Amino acid sequence: MILRTAVWISFLLAAQIQAPPVIPKKQGTVAASATNGKLRWTANWTMEPWMSSGKKAVRFTETGSGRYSPFTQDVQWTLESIWLADSRYFPLQFQKTIRDKQGRILAVEKKTFDADSGKVKFERQNEKGSLESSSFAAPANSLTIEGIAGILESFPFEKSETMTAHFLSNEPKVYDVTLEPRGKERIQTTAGSMDCYKLEMVAHMGLLNVAKIFYPKTYFWFSVAKPHVWVRYQGLENGPGTPEIVMEAR
Repeated sequence: MILRTAVWISFLLAAQIQAPPVIPKKQGTVAASATNGKLRWTANWTMEPWMSSGKKAVRFTETGSGRYSPFTQDVQWTLESIWLADSRYFPLQFQKTIRDKQGRILAVEKKTFDADSGKVKFERQNEKGSLESSSFAAPANSLTIEGIAGILESFPFEKSETMTAHFLSNEPKVYDVTLEPRGKERIQTTAGSMDCYKLEMVAHMGLLNVAKIFYPKTYFWFSVAKPHVWVRYQGLENGPGTPEIVMEAR
């Protein structure tokens, strides 16, 4: 997709996603399959109200197992992610620990955001102890993958307006993205048919739109019925070079 004109861009929403007055406490299970329907992994998750430095926040956890990129064997992992939820969402701190089936640590990934300085630090340590570290700018409308389904439940679907954001991937790399409503769609789920809002995340990298080569279409589905719970994701599993998956709530 070629970059929009300045006139079109002026209509985009650059604001952060507003957090609800009350953060829900809930839990569930997700299953991720390849596009051919073969199951890759499953995970249990939680979402709960939290506090961070005296401010309202939300905490997500995830415990999963199965075949997960970029690993060639079955793995298991734990994840904790915390987002500031003081009127608007902003990512704060994230840690993911990946182990093999025998419990040996294969990788530890950390992301630490600082809203005051507008910076984020990414760290990844492999099983040999080697540490990779990099820093990026983190504008107010930053997003990251950990917990994003729960965050996007608060997207203003009824307005049907595009929202701009900056997305930190696990490469790591920061992308300029737009969150673009794609109307309503009735989809079949394990719980039956459901009317959903369809949301596309589009990555942009200038006139050549190189991101389109690495990032195929990325979609999220959320129930039309409030509180617009997340239902399905379709896109890359863990960034460029990883399989395209379909992930659904169970």
